[in-house]
Amino acid sequence: QVAPDVVRREAAALFGGPDGVAASATWDIDVASYAQHQRVQYWMGYFTGRSRWHFERYIERAGRYDSMIRTRLGAAGLPQDMIYLAMIESGFAQSIRSRAGAMGLWQFIPETGRRYGLAVDSWVDERRDPFLATDAAIRFLSELNHRFGSWYLAAAAYNSGPGKIQRGLARGDYGALNGNDAFFAMADGTFLRRETRDYVPKLIAAALLAKEPTRYGFTGLDLWSPLVYDSIETTYAVGLDVVARLAGSSRAVMEELNPQFFRGVTPPDRRYWVKVPRGTA
Repeated sequence: QVAPDVVRREAAALFGGPDGVAASATWDIDVASYAQHQRVQYWMGYFTGRSRWHFERYIERAGRYDSMIRTRLGAAGLPQDMIYLAMIESGFAQSIRSRAGAMGLWQFIPETGRRYGLAVDSWVDERRDPFLATDAAIRFLSELNHRFGSWYLAAAAYNSGPGKIQRGLARGDYGALNGNDAFFAMADGTFLRRETRDYVPKLIAAALLAKEPTRYGFTGLDLWSPLVYDSIETTYAVGLDVVARLAGSSRAVMEELNPQFFRGVTPPDRRYWVKVPRGTA
């Protein structure tokens, strides 16, 4: 395990120079300016220490979604390293559910999911679909960044709600600060909940560690393979066990490809695309 002081020395080696350029990796969110911030260092120490086993699983699961999420973020003009927001939200566990009822890789509550185009009803819960949920997260984050002019304020608003961040900005005098610095200034106070104050430091820490895992001792990782599939369209209720049998596959595989069908059956009242193993359509 990597001790906290080693983590601090690594951060200094990466970003200690006057130009703030990383030695062996680049990020398209501003990690260089904040890598040595106290709370970023805390979360780097936490992820490499007490929560090391969990963070290893996060990195391994990321292999399944990394290419898909980065491609969609890039196509929409968003920083590809905002993928690490999904990492701190869910650890890339698509069926995880929070105490507040948030679901999926991007942890949408039902109301927000519906607002950004996800079906959440008695037959499907598209918050659990990593592809559709990523598209919804892109729409949400794009809107937040347009509103606040900062990806870190957008991330904080993703966690707390945009109204909370708007009220926080109105309470303080942040006129001389850029948006990212305004978040850290706001986080130094008590207006935001601890979860939101730590949200961006966790995002930065995850980006630093997951981008260069071997630098911080994460070796021997068993990365999950990306999902590959074909699609078929259904027009009535079909059980996933039936589709699995016809595809020569298993129900477990079908459920992994189609986690949005939480009843194990396609909806009876609409056309719907179902993912099947590659070559079986």
